[in-house]
Amino acid sequence: MRIRAAKLEELAPKPRERALSPRQLAALQREEEVRKAFARLRTDEDIVAIELDPADKVPTLRAAVKRAIAAHRPEVNMAIRGRTIYVSTGKLPGGRGGRRPKAS
Repeated sequence: MRIRAAKLEELAPKPRERALSPRQLAALQREEEVRKAFARLRTDEDIVAIELDPADKVPTLRAAVKRAIAAHRPEVNMAIRGRTIYVSTGKLPGGRGGRRPKAS
């Protein structure tokens, strides 16, 4: 038997490296593609259309685009027509107004 002084770090659980699941990888890839689409928006007249593949679901991609807007470009507006999501920094026709704060 051996008795020794111990450190608090020895008791802390060690973080395990886990591989990302296929679902998490797909979500990261979607977010990266949406961010690349945002990079194309230079002026208010620029509009980028994100067309969904037959396997994609509108609610899933809508949520991904909303998350990317909130995290990266809050000035971007989004509109959905059928299976296409349109994003622009300018006002989109038929939208519910912009995200910009009203001037007082």
